[in-house]
Amino acid sequence: MPTLADLRNKAVKAKEASLSTLSNTRDRMSSQPSKNIDWNANIKSKPPPPPKPAFKPPPPPSRTSADASSASTSQVKPPVPPVPLRRAGSSATSSVARSPSSVSPSPPPRPPPRSLNSAASSSVSPSPPPSVTGDLPPGPPPPIRRETRPDRLSAAPQSHAPPPPPLRKIRESEADIERIDWANLSPEDKQVFFSWLDEFFSRYLGVPIPPRSTTATVEDVKVPPGWHTPSPRPSVPSRPSIPPRSPHPASSSVELVMSYPPPCEHGSLAEDLAHYFSPLTHWSSAWYASEKSFLAPPIEGNGQLTWTASSSYNGYTKTLYVGVLFVDLSMCFYSVSWPQNAPPTHDPNDARAVQRSAQYLPCPTPWDRARLVEAHETYGETVASFAESYEGTGQPCARGECWDLANEALKSFEQYDWVPKPVPSVCRTHGHLMYEGKAADKGRTQAGRWRGGDDRVRRGDIVEWRTARVGKGPYSWAMLGNPDHTAVIVSEMVPRVAVADGMSVPPRELGTLEVIEQSLGKPPTRATYDLSNLEEGEVWIYRPVGMEAYVGTMLVAQCPEGVNALSI
Repeated sequence: MPTLADLRNKAVKAKEASLSTLSNTRDRMSSQPSKNIDWNANIKSKPPPPPKPAFKPPPPPSRTSADASSASTSQVKPPVPPVPLRRAGSSATSSVARSPSSVSPSPPPRPPPRSLNSAASSSVSPSPPPSVTGDLPPGPPPPIRRETRPDRLSAAPQSHAPPPPPLRKIRESEADIERIDWANLSPEDKQVFFSWLDEFFSRYLGVPIPPRSTTATVEDVKVPPGWHTPSPRPSVPSRPSIPPRSPHPASSSVELVMSYPPPCEHGSLAEDLAHYFSPLTHWSSAWYASEKSFLAPPIEGNGQLTWTASSSYNGYTKTLYVGVLFVDLSMCFYSVSWPQNAPPTHDPNDARAVQRSAQYLPCPTPWDRARLVEAHETYGETVASFAESYEGTGQPCARGECWDLANEALKSFEQYDWVPKPVPSVCRTHGHLMYEGKAADKGRTQAGRWRGGDDRVRRGDIVEWRTARVGKGPYSWAMLGNPDHTAVIVSEMVPRVAVADGMSVPPRELGTLEVIEQSLGKPPTRATYDLSNLEEGEVWIYRPVGMEAYVGTMLVAQCPEGVNALSI
């Protein structure tokens, strides 16, 4: 058991240890007062940036040449860039007189010599130009000596020989050397300068350029003293001839023959039918007495028309009235009257018993721009919106046939009694023809014709394709029509060229069509077709227009009074 003395010793040691620890911690944790610290003792300011070296532009290129025999070979120059050789077509050298001067320490490389023809004194290979080494003397721009012009003839010099003697007397003095006055070059100097440019671009572009004719392209102009030389007038043969575009389709180099509408013997399909009702036409049967059909034999079974019929009976005579609208939008009205009690085998050519007559309206003429724009404002937006209302629904329009989309859009105007009824869809015709064109041989052959005074295809127009192939990329295309395909245009398309009625315009000059289309098994969707990629097939574009305003009357069985119908 510890004694009291031991406990006291331990207490003294614990006290000394605590004081020592506290003293050490205080010494370690103590810091110098901030006012005694020299904050700039070890901080040095950054040295100023070095001054920018003075800009020294490179020396201008020397325009003097040195003789190959006197050039120094102690210093090798960088290779000369390829410069085309200048050939002027005359047997002369291109040496230029110069005076000796001190050698420049670092002159630029000398351009290759001007080779004038195969008989030149220095043998220079035309491709590639040789590089020249050695120091060249600096000096002023190259002087011009008239005796060294390429159009002067001289004796064939030897290699590295001095220039030939001048052909005219020249004073050997500094005043004899002429400087280049670019504002007053003589016609001969211009001809030589242009020949050098021709040779340069001929070699640079790889295209042969025929030699210039001085008499054809350079005019000798005499300038009064103190006047400046006017710019030479280009001669007529040097101007490129651009054949004017003729607006008449008959002047087109490519004959445009479309497969639709079908050809007619006379001016229109309606006139062809009217000729059948001429008293001079022999009828082989009393077809009108049949209850099965009211259509005349020439149009029986013809699907490219629409018709309406009516009949009347007065107790003795029966009369048949028929009105027919054809795909060329010509219209024919015909009637036949015969005795009600006539036997089925009666003579249809007996004029006393059977009366026949026909009247017709020819094909309507193209409209001007104002009427076509008005028609677009009346019908276009409704037709386009009708087609767009089916987009994205997954539901087809009517039967789902492509033709149904345009046909139903035009029929929708029946609910608007204040809007004039548009031309109905008659086979592949949907109103005023705006454009027809075709392509063959993978697009290498194209032809087309613009109709009407409007300058563009507008929203709500209707496009028809027939066995068409339109490129969609490097390895894809779209086949439109088997054989025919219909779509509604929903975006404006401005042709790449100015158009006019009857103007020959190939499909590649039109642009891109944006349409809403459908087909069996494929609900209405949006698509685009660039007509410049039309490779095969035919295309037509129609503008919905009013029936009475364009054709002349609504489709009825009897020709209305006041309609200026024609007779045979």
